[in-house]
Amino acid sequence: MFYQAARRGENAFFRYLITIVGVFIAAVIGQVPLALAIGAAAARGGLGPGAIGEFQETMDFSALGIGQNLALLLVLLAFVAALGMLYLCVRFLHKKRFTDVLTGRPRLDWKRIWFSFGFWLALTAALEAVGYWLKPDNYSLQFDLWLFLPLLALALFVLPLQTTFEEAMFRGYLMQGLGLLFRNRWLPLLLTSLTFGLLHIANPEVKKFGLGLMMPYYIGFGLVMGICTLMDEGTELALGLHAATNIYGAAVVSFAGSALQTPAVFRLREVDAEMMLLAAVVSAGLFLFVAAQRYQWRDWGKLLRPLSFSPEPDEEEKDYETV
Repeated sequence: MFYQAARRGENAFFRYLITIVGVFIAAVIGQVPLALAIGAAAARGGLGPGAIGEFQETMDFSALGIGQNLALLLVLLAFVAALGMLYLCVRFLHKKRFTDVLTGRPRLDWKRIWFSFGFWLALTAALEAVGYWLKPDNYSLQFDLWLFLPLLALALFVLPLQTTFEEAMFRGYLMQGLGLLFRNRWLPLLLTSLTFGLLHIANPEVKKFGLGLMMPYYIGFGLVMGICTLMDEGTELALGLHAATNIYGAAVVSFAGSALQTPAVFRLREVDAEMMLLAAVVSAGLFLFVAAQRYQWRDWGKLLRPLSFSPEPDEEEKDYETV
């Protein structure tokens, strides 16, 4: 279903190239307000190159006198702009419905999204509770109602646009395009997961904990969401999982060195990166097991089999072409 949806519309290589370039340009334009705010703050505070360099390593906007909630909004604008450009390119350049790059179903299955979101959020909270029970002194309560309320609004209504863009781009658009190119599932899965991981290489977590720990985390995270997409014939589970991860990290627990520096409810004094990676592996394995049972994923072999398409469009595609 997922790759049948990929065949709809116009899929010439140059359309993919234009879209990728367009999305990149939109993301750069979306960063302009952030760059202006940083430049104004640096000029106002008389900050030199050393202070700017330190900020780039920590992404702690408070060092520039910029509020954390405003900083989060400014950071997210790049993803909002990129999502808007991706939507326009899919609709008017590829002549597809945007849902075609998200799912092989006629429409998004919101029950799947909410299941994934709720299950991953509950699993993350349960593991956090264990961490708190083992080391309560490692948690610092920093709850401030007047800072938390706008943060919660950003986390619930703007942050999902960032995660939706990443899933639509990597697990949707690129996964489908590479599948049509290579006629298999496993190579697009590996390439999109590797690219997803490498695009996070500038995150402050990588500088703090090292490539050896964080690259397996990011690439593995991409693999899990890619497997969900291919086995479930749509990005719904990945959409919910990714949103739950980032919303939790922004609003509930933050730590020094995180890419999301926010006035979350709790802040960790220290992070055990090895335990974090282990917890992620266990959580991912449990999630895949539960999802496989719930949605009856039986044909795991299709991840390795070549893609084959009938020479004629199916009935759904014929109806689609006449719309």
